[in-house]
Amino acid sequence: MKEALLRILSWVWDIPIEKTSSPQNEYLEVVWSNGRKMLNTRDANFSFGNGYKVFETGMKLISKELQHAQNILILGFGCGSLLDLLERTYHYNGAVDGVEYDSEILRLFNHHFAPNYKLTPNLQAADALDYLKPLTKQYDIIFIDLFIELDNSPLLADHSFIKLLNHALTANGTLLFNTTVKTNSEQANHSGLLLALSNTFKNVQTTSFQDYNKIIATS
Repeated sequence: MKEALLRILSWVWDIPIEKTSSPQNEYLEVVWSNGRKMLNTRDANFSFGNGYKVFETGMKLISKELQHAQNILILGFGCGSLLDLLERTYHYNGAVDGVEYDSEILRLFNHHFAPNYKLTPNLQAADALDYLKPLTKQYDIIFIDLFIELDNSPLLADHSFIKLLNHALTANGTLLFNTTVKTNSEQANHSGLLLALSNTFKNVQTTSFQDYNKIIATS
């Protein structure tokens, strides 16, 4: 009864559930907002806000690949936006590995969000590059959702990162990136990322979401 009431009231104003901090994020909060739980930092929504809608759009580019995938990696797991889409929209029931650099965010996921899902992802608190370097396992699909607050991770401009992603894919594997382009320097980095991907993958698709989000899919 209490949760149902909070869902209704959250359409009027955000209702805080838990506020905390970590060495990586000085401010983290889980709130009820627009009928669902969300994870926010001080300046950005990390899970179940705009990023959820971005991947809802982007996953339509790889809907066929999702039907056949058996092993998925999520870099920048947050509190499970992608897990929600995989289970509820695509009825995915394969394996999921998730990497999140902030262990406190994983604690929040396990406490506030994980009980809502049948999927039980294997989660690691690690930097994405450190996770990929020793990796021998391969994935059918890798999602890349790496940000520092509202800015793209510098890893997206690192060609060695792209090579590691390629090595972590199965023969017909797929990458799906969420990026933003708000400045000239971000546009230059975005163009460089597209060029690096085009040199590695046969097919590179792009689509936009609202003003700034640029989604990239490879195959």
